[in-house]
Amino acid sequence: MLTIWCTLAIQAVFISVTYATSGGNFFGYATHEVIGFFGMALLASGIAQTVMVGVIITLSKAVWTGRFDQWLMQPPPLLLRIISEDLGLIWYWPHITIGSGIIVYAFPASLWLLAFFTALIAGTIEMGIVLLFCLPAIRWGRWDPYEGLWEYFENARSIPIGRSRSFMLWLASFGVLQYSLALEVITGRLSILLLLLISVCVWALALLLLKAIIRTYGSASS
Repeated sequence: MLTIWCTLAIQAVFISVTYATSGGNFFGYATHEVIGFFGMALLASGIAQTVMVGVIITLSKAVWTGRFDQWLMQPPPLLLRIISEDLGLIWYWPHITIGSGIIVYAFPASLWLLAFFTALIAGTIEMGIVLLFCLPAIRWGRWDPYEGLWEYFENARSIPIGRSRSFMLWLASFGVLQYSLALEVITGRLSILLLLLISVCVWALALLLLKAIIRTYGSASS
């Protein structure tokens, strides 16, 4: 828990210093937009990590201990079993509470509902991305997808890049682009329908991958 608070503090300092040294020209974003982006990214990531941390912590272990075989044969459905195995609210409530507070501070009241709903959609996109990375652990359970995955999310989501024209920057930030796009939705530069479409596509890919892996799954007991 202490390391999570320290990480949030470091990110806040990094954004503040970077914005100050850029003379207020932070990829074309105003001060309240940068602050709002940070809050929205924290909230969305907190929601995603709270729900999906069970995948990261338990999936590969379940395969190699034989519990995954039981999951396939017993209700509830597989995806619900994975998600509900170990929720991460105890670890990631700082992201949710601080993120919500920053959103209320940075945006006018007329945008609060849109900002929270957009953050929720961005969170579902991150959940889908996590699934895409973690589901191969069903086949290669000794590989722990937790290693390096959350570190990437924590470090890469610090700044909005939606108005940057650097292809390499977009490529390096592919896993957190949803936050920059969400900010564009809140500021009226992008339709929320596009963000919803991205979420649907990511989840469709994740579920197709899950179906394909389960079809070729070999029992741990064999």
